[in-house]
Amino acid sequence: MARIDDIFILARDTLNDSTAQRWSDAVLLRNLRLAIQDIAKQTNLFKFIIQVPLDNGRGVYILPDGILRLSHVTFKQELLPLRSSGWMTENREVDWRTKGVVIPPGELEFAIFDEIKRKELAAYPRPFGDFRVFYVSVPNEFGLVGGIDDYTTLSPYGLVGELVDTEIDIEIQDSYYGVVTAIEEAESLTIYYSRCPPLPDTTADPFELDECFDAAMKHYICGIALRNDIDVANRNMATEEFNLYERELSAIDKLASTDSVAASWFESHYNPIG
Repeated sequence: MARIDDIFILARDTLNDSTAQRWSDAVLLRNLRLAIQDIAKQTNLFKFIIQVPLDNGRGVYILPDGILRLSHVTFKQELLPLRSSGWMTENREVDWRTKGVVIPPGELEFAIFDEIKRKELAAYPRPFGDFRVFYVSVPNEFGLVGGIDDYTTLSPYGLVGELVDTEIDIEIQDSYYGVVTAIEEAESLTIYYSRCPPLPDTTADPFELDECFDAAMKHYICGIALRNDIDVANRNMATEEFNLYERELSAIDKLASTDSVAASWFESHYNPIG
């Protein structure tokens, strides 16, 4: 049985609808989607990092679907100040949308988010230049050496995740640090953001939320179902379900920000959920 089906069974126990006579799976699935969206907005736990390569003359870049909050942006490992498009209109020159800069020698000044079009991020000034990066394998004692000193790959799209060449004889060297797997893209924006996880379309779909969210989702599903009922007793019960939902969110938020060490001189930045 799929995990969503298990959540629906718990919800039907509360709704006294074990045979699905009053609330169909389709209704409960819609409520589940609302629950996931609300949990993402309320907790801001689902944090991600992406790298967006700069493109010659391009000012606006599209962010992933479901973005909720833009935390910060870095360029060349330096924090790039965030400004809203409204702030730019009020505090910078009128033509800030078209002002350009050649990089190098010029540098970016701000990353600009749009208050309405949340998926759009602009670089100010508009960057011009050749942002392509050549990746060269160099023999070293800290990881994977492919014997490809003169092997160069040109990528205008960002990080090179894999090089495949059947004629390359791979040699793995001893290292205290393991196999080197990452190549850093210097000419790109590194964007830190939170988003809403993908929403399930069927009860068989997997989803990103951990099992500790199941009780909260169950309470939210029941709260919406009972709130939409015209029966006064059910609407009162909906309030109880939402109260329980808020309690679950509070517990999850505390769990996500601490390792449960009680002593005041201990502090943990480890997030066991997000």
